[in-house]
Amino acid sequence: MKQSLGLLEVSGLALAISCADVMAKAASITLVGLEKTNGSGWMMIKIIGDVASVQAAISTGASFADLRDGLIAHSVIARPGEGILTHGVVEPAPVIVPTPVVAEDRAEEEKYEEEALPAALQEPELISCNLCLDPACPRQKGESRSLCLHAGKRGEA
Repeated sequence: MKQSLGLLEVSGLALAISCADVMAKAASITLVGLEKTNGSGWMMIKIIGDVASVQAAISTGASFADLRDGLIAHSVIARPGEGILTHGVVEPAPVIVPTPVVAEDRAEEEKYEEEALPAALQEPELISCNLCLDPACPRQKGESRSLCLHAGKRGEA
């Protein structure tokens, strides 16, 4: 099946990420990249997939961006000519699935991690007072400042 190329240009990175999310949920497409275009903080979203999926995703992303007043331009190139996808768009890298860790190996890793950390970092002390950060302070977060061990001592050197 021949791949199609979809391009959506929006204003702003946050809107570009939101549009990419909406497009990926709307159709079976592959996000090739988000790139910054020259000037005004515009972002280009590049997707590939079959013709119907790319058209559905681009129309969904364009309407989403238009509702947020950030749509600049959109285009779908159905079945582009030879060399267009290889020169203009890099095919996505294959997904590498990590190998599962056996329970015995995990126990050894946890033991090594515990030995590598200093004792002060392994078990953090429970700090109840958010003013003085002293674990011995009886004041609980949200209680009156006068209950703090260090009340009245602020600003003293």
